[in-house]
Amino acid sequence: MNSRIRTLPLANSCLHHDHAYHQFVIAMTGRAEFEIAGKGGQIDASHGCLVPGGEVHFYEGIGENNHVVVDLPAEHVDPKLVRLFDDPRYFEADSNLRLLLSYIQREAPIWQIYPEATEGMAQSLLAALHHRTFSTGPTPNQLSKLDLAALDTFIQKHLPEPLPVSRLAGAVHRSVGHFHVLFRDATGVTPYRYVCAMRLSRARELLLETSLPLTEVASQVGFSSQSALTHAFRRQYGEPPGRLRRLH
Repeated sequence: MNSRIRTLPLANSCLHHDHAYHQFVIAMTGRAEFEIAGKGGQIDASHGCLVPGGEVHFYEGIGENNHVVVDLPAEHVDPKLVRLFDDPRYFEADSNLRLLLSYIQREAPIWQIYPEATEGMAQSLLAALHHRTFSTGPTPNQLSKLDLAALDTFIQKHLPEPLPVSRLAGAVHRSVGHFHVLFRDATGVTPYRYVCAMRLSRARELLLETSLPLTEVASQVGFSSQSALTHAFRRQYGEPPGRLRRLH
């Protein structure tokens, strides 16, 4: 038996069977209920399942539905990917995996005509899922986002130090160019303005909560001098830091 890629609706009645080959199932439209080796789960546009060969599974399509089903003989699964089928598994499909599945659905006639293409696509699909399931590195979706919480933690920890863009980008594992684009998309301001606002916010806290001299406050939040702090503080808050402290 060769690998097969099919698109089909699942019956609106509870059925069950088992087969020697492994199976990948996900909904493109609608949904279905599955139970594999006693583990229940819902299959929909964002969630699929892997059925190891030989496992009895129950399934029922709910209303109108259409599913991508990939049948994979065990001997055709790349040895590096076979651990996917160690146990029944439900998984979540991110946006990039959905794009791959949409392509598979659109090109459905190809998989019936060209068995070599079917094998290659089946392995590509498993490789993408294997990476998302077992890799400790960032997923493609994560690479398109900026972890602002991690960046804020890094900035707070290193506030007294120089924080050029190259250092900020390195803290969240991005190139400088990629970081600039993601940062503007996430915050709407430049990295310099963002860091400066955090320095001034911390300076304001120190002014209100401690009796540290202005020179020490400036040093602790990363300004080169008291005058540099005063200039930036006045521009941000409309008054010099000394006046804020006197009023409070």
